[in-house]
Amino acid sequence: SRMSDKRIRDVILDVKNISLAFGGVKALTDISFDVREHEIRAIIGPNGAGKSTTLRMLVDLIRPSRGQLSLFGLPYRTHRQAILARIGCLIEKPDFYKYLSALQNLELLARASGVKDYRKRSLELMDFVGLSGRENDKVSSFSHGMRQRLGLAQCLLHDPDLVVLDEPGTGLDPQGLVDMREMIQNLHREQGKTILLSSHHLSEVEAVATDLVVVDRGRCVVQGSAKALLSQSERQIRITVGRADEALALLNAGPWAGRGRLNDRGELTGALGREEVPSAVQFLT
Repeated sequence: SRMSDKRIRDVILDVKNISLAFGGVKALTDISFDVREHEIRAIIGPNGAGKSTTLRMLVDLIRPSRGQLSLFGLPYRTHRQAILARIGCLIEKPDFYKYLSALQNLELLARASGVKDYRKRSLELMDFVGLSGRENDKVSSFSHGMRQRLGLAQCLLHDPDLVVLDEPGTGLDPQGLVDMREMIQNLHREQGKTILLSSHHLSEVEAVATDLVVVDRGRCVVQGSAKALLSQSERQIRITVGRADEALALLNAGPWAGRGRLNDRGELTGALGREEVPSAVQFLT
């Protein structure tokens, strides 16, 4: 089927060699990845790795210093409004008019987004995020978890094609985390949404992500399908060698043909089972 064949899925987002510097300090260095239709792509890495900065760039809150960025095959430079109309985002903690009710907040945002039947759409989404019965309560009375749910509802108001979620599980209790995961899976499976999310908890994303980008200190360390990267039998091993390109050629000429690669730092990596590592190291030595 079209959805199961990656080669013919449309590229929704294409990031090529994006770099960003703030006052001479490099925040991102040569980040490259793409997101294809109907993926759940997770950007994962420790705090300060550059995850939020990357997501902010993707919704044009920050402009890259260098590199190319296109969404839906269009560049921001000439199609900003058309692109943003197709994205729903939850970046850091959502903010609302606290003296208004949850429903009033959603209706206001839906009308601003040009949603025709804004009350019906707002009520549908309140139900979807599990806030039915709290529509008329002021947002000032909402807990962090409830505001996070309302934030998810607001980012879906205009029925976007791409949903961008920055650390959606932050500050949620265990049940809230389970609910958020189920909502993300529902958006993907039932509603066919393409989702890009960030997290610093691998356990939070491994149940939902179809594809991963691992970032550290503003660089892309490794990327690929979640199934391959999280496989217990085959792990991405980084091997420190004197001459990485020669070592790659050796690895590919030996019993590990096709399983070695160079990452964007020019370091040798290989998809090796844990028990294979000693023999691969011995072979290279």
